[in-house]
Amino acid sequence: MLRSCLFASLSLSALHAFAQPRANPAGPDQFICGNAATMQADPLSSGEVGVWSVLQGTASFANQSSPSTLVVGMSYGENVLRWTIYGNAGTTSDQVSIWCYNSASPAAEAGPDQTVPPWPGSVQLNGSVPIAPATCFWTILSGSGTFSDPTDPQALFTAPGLGTNVLQWSCDNGPCTSTFDAVVIEGVVGVGESQPQIMSMRYNAAMQTIVLETNGETVDLALFDAQGRMVHQRSLPAGSSSWMVGDLPQGIYTVRSQQAGAAATMRFAVSR
Repeated sequence: MLRSCLFASLSLSALHAFAQPRANPAGPDQFICGNAATMQADPLSSGEVGVWSVLQGTASFANQSSPSTLVVGMSYGENVLRWTIYGNAGTTSDQVSIWCYNSASPAAEAGPDQTVPPWPGSVQLNGSVPIAPATCFWTILSGSGTFSDPTDPQALFTAPGLGTNVLQWSCDNGPCTSTFDAVVIEGVVGVGESQPQIMSMRYNAAMQTIVLETNGETVDLALFDAQGRMVHQRSLPAGSSSWMVGDLPQGIYTVRSQQAGAAATMRFAVSR
């Protein structure tokens, strides 16, 4: 009698354990590059039958009754699939999300550098447009300012003052790739409508000098660091002139020239 009771007790315990719901029968959510995946649902027990169905997005199952079937033709973005199990203990179901990222989404491109007179003011940015579900956002690497919408490729960037602002456009394309690119926005104060009389202004990296070929009047120069702070200023006579800047720390600089009420700017990098 004791033996029979013990057997019955063990049988009920096994049945109770069998009837416990699975924690995640449809398997874990997946994030993939492309639109084909292998499902990872729990294996079926004896006497159970499973069926896949689509709640959101699109999908085509190689074997709709297999917990580990190949599924293709999913939409880019979130696809929600349901795994329904029919068995002696009743019917249970669970759902899983498959996030499909598009490898055709372009790499991050922050657009061309821009000089913006008059300053302070706003400039429209020209970042690359991601393909969902990829996302991109603007950040400030150096300088300061605000974005009308940091996730908008064509956001308006407003900076409070003169100087060089380096912005970064970062794109997260999930398991496909993550890329970033930078753009320089130079703010210039008090630029006149007329063109300056400077014939040319360039930076000789080998000699670490700013070289000017001018005519007309004396040229006033002001040198700013990447944060828009004035580093040096001086005046150069008309004709061929040069300004040695080899003592500057490594970094990005902007030189502004003014001549007869007009102005021009040039950005250059000092490297060692």
